[in-house]
Amino acid sequence: MRKLLLTMVLLCAAYTHADERAWAIAVVVPAQERVDALKLTPDVLKLIYLRKQLYWPNGQRIVPVNLQTEHTLRNLFSRAVLGSLPKQQIDYWNGLYFNGIQPPHSVNSEEAVIRLVTETKGAIGYVNACAVDARVKAVLWIREGAISQSPPPLNCPN
Repeated sequence: MRKLLLTMVLLCAAYTHADERAWAIAVVVPAQERVDALKLTPDVLKLIYLRKQLYWPNGQRIVPVNLQTEHTLRNLFSRAVLGSLPKQQIDYWNGLYFNGIQPPHSVNSEEAVIRLVTETKGAIGYVNACAVDARVKAVLWIREGAISQSPPPLNCPN
C-alpha cells in the first residue's frame, strides 16, 4: 500500500507543463443551442468569464460554469482565456462582489458541468474535449493555450 501511494505521489509530482499541452478543452453549450446566434469569439468568452458580458445576443442571461479552483482544466482554461490562474483572480472577484457581481458558478466535476449546462438556459462551460457527448455542443476549443473555433485533432480513449 505504501509503495502504491509513493508511486501516485511521484506521478503527480512528475506532471509538467508539457503534459498540459496534451489536453484539449471544449467550451460547451446545450446541444440544441444555435452556435451562430451566440456570436462567440475568444474575446467574448473572456468577457463572459470576467462577468463583463452578462447576456447573449438574444437577451438570455449568460450562466458561466467553472470547475473548482484546484481542477487542472480550470487552471488551463483560466490561463488561456483570462491570462491568470484562479488564485490570482481573488482580488478581482472581491472587487466585483461589492458591486453585486458574482463569479461564475463553480462545480466539482466535468459531469457536473455537462449537467448544469444541459439543464440551465443560457449556460456555458468547459470540459475535456473527449468528455463532450450528445447533451452538449462544443463551440470553441482550447489546446496548448490557444483558443480556436475549429476542433483540434483528438486522441480520445475509447
